[in-house]
Amino acid sequence: MSRSYRFTRDAIEDLLAIWLYGDERWGEEQADRYQDELHAACQRVADGEAFTSEVEGKPEVRYHHCRRHFIFYVQSKSEIVVIAVLHERMDLPARLAKRLKGGA
Repeated sequence: MSRSYRFTRDAIEDLLAIWLYGDERWGEEQADRYQDELHAACQRVADGEAFTSEVEGKPEVRYHHCRRHFIFYVQSKSEIVVIAVLHERMDLPARLAKRLKGGA
C-alpha cells in the first residue's frame, strides 16, 4: 500500500531542531544524511514496509523507531501525518501527551 506522508508544523520544528543539533555536533553533511534517513523511514511507514507499534492507550497514534528517534503519526487510507519526531531519551509520554493536546 503506497501512501504519502506529511508533517505537522510541530513535527517540522522537531526536524529543524534535530538538524541544527546534528549540524552543530557533527557537521552539515551528517545532519543532512540523518534527515534523509528520517524521511526515508517515514516513506517506509507510509508504504507499509516498516515495523510500527500502537501507542498504549492511544490506538489512533502509532510510532516507528528510527535510530535515536521515534516518529509518531496518525494515519488514514491515503496518508500518514507525522505529529512528532522525538529523541529516545526524552520523556516520551509527557511530550506526546502535550503534542496531542495541541502544544509543542
